[in-house]
Amino acid sequence: MNPSQTFDPELHEAGSPAAQGQCSYHANGGSGRCAGEAVVSFQDGDGRWQSGCSAALEQLVEQGEIEPLGQGG
Repeated sequence: MNPSQTFDPELHEAGSPAAQGQCSYHANGGSGRCAGEAVVSFQDGDGRWQSGCSAALEQLVEQGEIEPLGQGG
């Protein structure tokens, strides 16, 4: 399970959609640009920081891919 925390633009590559407060989870997943604001920053399987909207957060937690917010170690 990958770590997550409340969205922090400083964790993301400068100029990236994630650093601009957009949901990189949906953008990178091929489903096009997400209309939701980023609410979570999380590490993907490659150790890179991604961002997710509230729907992405819920989906990733349900799938056991990231920790629920506030439960990181």
